[in-house]
Formats: sequence, C-alpha cells, structure tokens
Amino acid sequence: MHLCCLATSKSRIVLPLVVAVALGGCSVDKSRSAGTSLVVLVDFSKSFAPLVNDERALEELATATAELAQREWQAPVEILWSRIQTASLISSPLCGPFQFQQSLIKRDNDDSAQMADKLHACTKAVVRASTAGSERSAYTDISGAVALAADQGQSVLGPKYIVIVSDFKEDLPPRKRPIRLQLNGERILLLHRLGTERTPLTLVDHLARMRRWSEALREAGAASVAALPLSSVTEQRIARALGSGTKEGTDVVVLQNMPDTARPEMLKTIAATLNKAARDWQPPVTVTWADLRDEPAIPLQMPPLEFTPRLVKAADSSSQDFPTLLNECAEGMQRFLPGARLGDVAGSLSFYTSAGALDADHVFLIVSSFPNLPKGRPDLPLNLTGVRVAMLPAPNRADASDEDAYLARVAQWETWLKQQHANVCRIPFNGLTTDSLIECLHGS
Repeated sequence: MHLCCLATSKSRIVLPLVVAVALGGCSVDKSRSAGTSLVVLVDFSKSFAPLVNDERALEELATATAELAQREWQAPVEILWSRIQTASLISSPLCGPFQFQQSLIKRDNDDSAQMADKLHACTKAVVRASTAGSERSAYTDISGAVALAADQGQSVLGPKYIVIVSDFKEDLPPRKRPIRLQLNGERILLLHRLGTERTPLTLVDHLARMRRWSEALREAGAASVAALPLSSVTEQRIARALGSGTKEGTDVVVLQNMPDTARPEMLKTIAATLNKAARDWQPPVTVTWADLRDEPAIPLQMPPLEFTPRLVKAADSSSQDFPTLLNECAEGMQRFLPGARLGDVAGSLSFYTSAGALDADHVFLIVSSFPNLPKGRPDLPLNLTGVRVAMLPAPNRADASDEDAYLARVAQWETWLKQQHANVCRIPFNGLTTDSLIECLHGS
C-alpha cells in the first residue's frame, strides 16, 4: 500500500574541504593518516530480499556516510558494500571498494559531490540487484559476512565501522557451522526488519533476536553495537550511530488503532499540536506515525519526518515544510478507520522504543480502545523511564454493552504504563484540542 507521507528534504552542509574519490587499490600512506574503514553488509538471502521497500533507508545511509566521511572521519576513508549470502566470506563486492581522500586544494573534476553520487548510485544498484531471483541465495551466512568485514578493516589503523542490513536470521547449509565471531573494536550498526519467514515472528520475538545478536557481537569484541529498524532510519540517526554516538533530539511516535467511534479528523489536531510543540523540543524532532495491526502483523508506517528549526529558510523552496508534511500524514492515516480488531499496542511500544534508542527524549501518543493487556509476556523488553505517554482512548461500539469494562481497561493500561516508569497523561480522543494536548505533553 502506498503511503503519502514523504521524508523531509535536508540541506547539505558545504565544507571548505574537497573530497577526491578514487577506486580502491590506490596506495595509501598509513604513516600520515590512520584512516577509517566502513563495510556495509546487505542480506541477499531469499528470506530477506528484495530490498525495494528499504531503498529510502539505504539512501539515508548513503547520505549520512558521505557527510561523515567529509566532515568527521579520519582520511583516507575506505568504503565497501558486500553481500550476505550462502558463503559470505567469499562473496564478491556489491560496490567498491571506494577510497575517499580529502584535499585542501580544489582541482578539476575533484568535487565532494562525487562521493555522495557514487554512494547513491551504489544503493540503487544494490536495490536493483536484489530484485533478481538469480542474485538471491538460499541460505544466510551472517557470521561469514562479519568475518569478511573484520578482515577488510585490518588494513586500516583508525576507526572501523560495520553496518549490517538483515532480518538477522542466520540460516546455514546442512553440516556447515558458523564462523566464530572475532572482532577488534569495531563500531557496529544493525539495520533490521522482519523477513519472510513462513511462521512470522511477533515484534517482541524479533526484538529478542536483535538483543541476542547485539550481545554476541559485543562479546566478540565490538566496541559498540546500535540497532535501528529500517523503517525508522533517518540521516541524522545514522550520523549519531556512526559519528559521535551521543543521544540527541526528540523521538515522537504516534501509534494509532482507531476504534469505530473515533472521529478521524482528530488526527489533524494531533498534527497541529506536534507542529506547535516541536519548536520547544530538543532538535532534531523525529516524528513516526504508524497504524497498529494484530500480531504478528507489523504496523503500517509512514516514513519518519525530521524537523530542525532554522533561522534562515532553506534555499530549496520546492521542499515541503514540516507542518504541511504532518498534515499530509494525518490525512493519509484517516483511511485506517476502523483499525485492527485488537492492535498490538504493547509490542509496538517495545518496537518503537528501540527505534528511538539514539534519541535523547521520547514522546508517545496512543490512539486506541486499549484492549485487554497481554498476559504471560514476561520477556516484553519495555523500559519507559522518562518517556512521556499521552493516552488518547475512545471506545468501540461494542463497549456500549459494558461501559464499566471499557473504563477498567483504560485504567489498567494507565497503571501498567506507570509501572514501566512512563509519565502518563490521558485525554479522550474525540474531545481532543490542541491546547489540551499541549498541556498533556508538557506534563500539566
């Protein structure tokens, strides 16, 4: 299903340095610069490819790494994109290796834009190749791909980064054992989504798999491991994961599962409120809007929006502004009325909390009839310490037969969220106003 909301355009930073782009194999004077290595591993197994719906995230990755190579990473920067396949250690490169060397003196045909152009061309080639059945492998050797990436970085004396794009289900041929993971201080970013397994995982089970991989990579010697769902990738989140590593900005998530009594136009009130509140929140403000499904189906999500206040309007006047995009999101999400029968509120909270792991502040808005709390899920990885949660309840028509039960459900959810250490406020969805929601989000 096509969703209307598009990620905002971001202005490029112009630097006084110029970056020369060359193919790998050029000689590098290691005594003059420690250098930086980045290896991007992309899952080409039949259980994960094709990557058509991941192209936006890969483009954000390309933009972020080009910016980091120009303004932050030690030169020369070596970049390789390789594939995860049946035997990943012997896989051929998808793109590169490229080597980028900063130059203080501008020369003919020596433009920093060449780096970004090469990396964006790489992402398009990767997505296109992933659609060919002949390019997809029967098995998934993630350990072998990590070994290849670690070996690629051995020639670099400076920082080493590995980005892995996968569902992280390692599936090896019969009698083949995984390579023992051995790392040497690499910083690793896991970009993940659910694959095409015959028995779909719930969001909670998928996150448990991601935690196991993160722990295994740390135990193998990684300096740090961060994880982001591909649907939640933004350029600035990638830059924080592979750059300073500091948490910045405000993560705002709207989780909707509109009951059949809900007034869909109230979604535009939410959009107007977020536009007003964003100017007081720590930038960048990243807004993710999702319609919840019954588990194990995953939420239907708009691409995330990023807002950073600027004193001077960007030169690209054709780009849509933040309030316009928020309003388009609200209009597009009105189509999901009524929502799913139950809606996986607890699993989605856990999933989107992990998606905001690189942000400093967190705000959730939940539109739902708040069906009964899930039982028997002690493994639910949910810590909402410092998170602001706005409960926006509305009943289903079926709740008219037992109104006390509906009110008890909502109260149970409020108690449970507070037990997860969230700061909770509550406003009936159909009576929502911008002022009341602003007060709720500010803790009044």
